[in-house]
Amino acid sequence: MIGSRLLRIALIAGTCMFAWSSVGAAQENVCAAADKRQACSFQCCGRRSCPPSCEVDCVKRCVDACDGPATRSMEYGARKRELQQRCGNKNAR
Repeated sequence: MIGSRLLRIALIAGTCMFAWSSVGAAQENVCAAADKRQACSFQCCGRRSCPPSCEVDCVKRCVDACDGPATRSMEYGARKRELQQRCGNKNAR
């Protein structure tokens, strides 16, 4: 009884960790999203919409990096963590 309960808990925890990592991977490729602005908002601020200052600082740069030349993408990538922290994204890695 105790062994089966522990097995169930381990399976549930494993499933949750897999689902969480899938969500994280989906957030990383914002350029493939149908709504890039919303995906970039989630990446920048950790939610669907950002305050106006972060909308300009981070979200616009993110969308421009998706649609622009590779140099824009590299510039955004280099500053992404700094911008996420400034915009209050607690999940920034």
